[in-house]
Amino acid sequence: MERSPKLRELMVRAKSGDLEALEQIISKLNPMIKKISRDLGYDEAYSDLVLWVVNAVHRYAPATARDDESKKDHINKSNDGKN
Repeated sequence: MERSPKLRELMVRAKSGDLEALEQIISKLNPMIKKISRDLGYDEAYSDLVLWVVNAVHRYAPATARDDESKKDHINKSNDGKN
């Protein structure tokens, strides 16, 4: 069985112009988009939310290994004072 790509992987691919990856992201988020659009209750809510997702994909900045190490260092320093 073929594995489904993780959202992070799809985001990177979509940001680089892969339209199929963007379609997969929207498909994965579709149930949530539909629910929120119903909750918002106006005619164009669904299309506005899909557009918001597309824009969010283009703004996406994946964390780098350096960012991950920075977060770990910060967490470790925060936990040092709690012991």
